[in-house]
Amino acid sequence: MAHASINKYRQITVSSVKEMTPYDQVKLVFVNIVGKLSAAKGFIERKELEKKGNAISDCIVLLGALQQVLNFEHNNEVSTNLDSLYDYCQRCLLTANLENNIDKIDEVITLIKEIKSGWEAIPFEQREPQL
Repeated sequence: MAHASINKYRQITVSSVKEMTPYDQVKLVFVNIVGKLSAAKGFIERKELEKKGNAISDCIVLLGALQQVLNFEHNNEVSTNLDSLYDYCQRCLLTANLENNIDKIDEVITLIKEIKSGWEAIPFEQREPQL
């Protein structure tokens, strides 16, 4: 019964994400990165290193996904800066994973929260591409 409930939740979650705007999908990625990194800190403290590694690896993948959707044609300078920042975050997370370094994780959390704050400040009329 629990398995059926989990599958139903996953279906709802996947369909909900598909119905989101690209703006909201990116915002959700930021939220997921912060959540997974917060969990990774707890895993380090509890010496659950496999779970820590999985959480950090997931974040590295999510940062890569953010890099892939950057639009260099629309705003090259912003996209270039974000690409460099996401790359820096990935390198910090590799170090954090290898060294069980909570300070590096905190640094990335701070950076992602700042980016998310900037993302949320985008005026509503500029959030979606003009057709």
